[in-house]
Amino acid sequence: MRVTPSDADDRPQQRGLAVLLVSPAHAQLLERALASVDKWLPEARVFVWDNRDAATPAIRELAARHPAVHWTFWDADLGPVTATNRLVAQAGTDDVLLLDPSVELLGPLSRARAVLAEPGVAAVSPTVVDAGGPGRPWDVARRGQTVVRNLVGVGGWSASLRGRRVSELYAAAPDEVDGYLLRRCLLLSRAALDAVGRFDERFFDGGEEAAWQRAARAAGWTLRLVDDEEPQARLTGPDDEADDPGSAPDERRVQRPDDLRRAARTMVLGIRDNAGRGALFSAGAVVLDRVRPTSRARRRHERTAAAQRAGGRPAVVVISNGLELGGAERQRVMLANELLERGHPVTVVALQKLGPYTAELDPRVRLLLQPFWQPLVDVGTDEAVLVGGVTNTEIAFALGWRAQGRLHGQRRLWMPASHDPAELDRPTYTGFQARALRTADALLVLARQHHVDLTRHQALTDTVMVAPNGIPTAPERPYLPATAEGRGRPVRFGMMTRIVEYKNPLLLAEALDALDRPDDWTLDVFGEGPDRADLEARTPEHLRGRVRWRGRAFGPDEAFEQMDVLCVPSGFEAFPLVMVEAMMRGVPVMASISGAVPEMLDDGRAGVMVDPLTRERWTEAVRAVIDDPDGTAAVGAAGRARALSHYTVAAMVDDYQRAFTRLLGHPIPGAPTDPATTL
Repeated sequence: MRVTPSDADDRPQQRGLAVLLVSPAHAQLLERALASVDKWLPEARVFVWDNRDAATPAIRELAARHPAVHWTFWDADLGPVTATNRLVAQAGTDDVLLLDPSVELLGPLSRARAVLAEPGVAAVSPTVVDAGGPGRPWDVARRGQTVVRNLVGVGGWSASLRGRRVSELYAAAPDEVDGYLLRRCLLLSRAALDAVGRFDERFFDGGEEAAWQRAARAAGWTLRLVDDEEPQARLTGPDDEADDPGSAPDERRVQRPDDLRRAARTMVLGIRDNAGRGALFSAGAVVLDRVRPTSRARRRHERTAAAQRAGGRPAVVVISNGLELGGAERQRVMLANELLERGHPVTVVALQKLGPYTAELDPRVRLLLQPFWQPLVDVGTDEAVLVGGVTNTEIAFALGWRAQGRLHGQRRLWMPASHDPAELDRPTYTGFQARALRTADALLVLARQHHVDLTRHQALTDTVMVAPNGIPTAPERPYLPATAEGRGRPVRFGMMTRIVEYKNPLLLAEALDALDRPDDWTLDVFGEGPDRADLEARTPEHLRGRVRWRGRAFGPDEAFEQMDVLCVPSGFEAFPLVMVEAMMRGVPVMASISGAVPEMLDDGRAGVMVDPLTRERWTEAVRAVIDDPDGTAAVGAAGRARALSHYTVAAMVDDYQRAFTRLLGHPIPGAPTDPATTL
């Protein structure tokens, strides 16, 4: 049922409250915040999410001293927005307080909580005192967002123009807020959370609260600022950085918060279809960077520093429409990180949105959010290479960037990397795309067969090189049905994919059902997609207990923990990266023959190839897997060996550097010296 403000009449004055904190880099900040919660909100439940690969010793010690707190230590950085959504879910039916760990409570928030209980109120914040800043306590409240106000903010003029129409800062503390409240000490009504939904995870760190509150106001809810006689919250800072081993100064790390703040402003204003207020703001911000003396000086310094760090290596610009979950998007993030480690200056440009993979991008990589018609990216080197996909927006950005650089005497090269499944009965790319690709300086494909399929109906550029995708190494997962403790239990078959019809999950379910051995198997399908609801509804009733639609998995390990064999019964794939993820862990792979699958599985020596794509053939294949656990385990081991030798991140970036060398015509310091694989 949809909850609206009118449904919230007659609510009790004091309701359950859950305090949610996403762990900062400094344990001392978190300890100070937790101590203030213990003092002023002793009845509240407290939830902390540590959003790193492993908590620092100081955070672990803090957790031991606060056993009543609900701690979540996650094995990957999901980003603050995703972490917050998970904490909101953990909080159950309580109202929530989103508390920045840099904020110390100075009171019980009694008036703020009372206002939150009023009908129709979605969010409340007390004024927050900034212990060392020039702002006003009510600056946690911001006026409605416009292009001009955001440009004034980026220019640093909001405070001097406070209260005027062009500033986002209020002249005096408001009661009802017409823009949004910052996420410092932000109380949210559970009824409003249920009505409006979770925070948009396309944001990474910042902007999500503004977008959520805009949606709440559009649905009829109100936002309130409470200005108490006595301060209720204070923004503080760490006394030192000793407990954060990753806090060593680096000017490139310092740039990331500014990049994220600018991207958040762009996304809040809106950049849909490469247009809208966000696109106008982005263009205006780029102009400011080029005309303001301080920005011009900073840009010159950044270009000089990048050239010095490069040491003769070309700069690399990696573009993507977004950083949402997907195989190609993840590859570009890993490529950017590894190229940075090898000394290349690297910039990632998202053309439409950010997303969860922002969390995996090294903070030293420059991150920009700009629509395709703003192909302005500074590089500090005389030579630079742009790598991206083959969508219209990526092509347009690449062509503009290359032309713009060459006008200024730079050697700029465009090397698109196709991750696209080829259309076997018609051209894969549109006429515009094919014509543009014929002008590319080179084309990277995933495998020899991939190039054959792509050029079956249309000509592309003549300079073609092979660079298979790669992934990080991962611990091996033994094939349990081959062990003594696993014998006799059902084999857990699984898929992890975007849920669309041609991926054939129901064909696989029918093939398993045709075994007529219901105690020997289960099937778990991980992923989301446009056809999920329809396919789930069409699952035969008698299979509902054994065919389970699991939804999105946060990373491959979450899915592989719950499957023994990965199945890829898709009608066609170019280079299914999920197969490499499974092979790297020693999880046996079964796949229909298409695209690069035979090459990936070493013609059946590193996995089970199923041909033709029929229910009957899949039934035979799964029967053989179930009946030969030792042989299946051996297939998994062979798949792991092949992944370790061919499909690591290091191997992928070696291929990219070989391609750079071929394009530039001279060696690159530290790059492989053997030639690229050309077609």
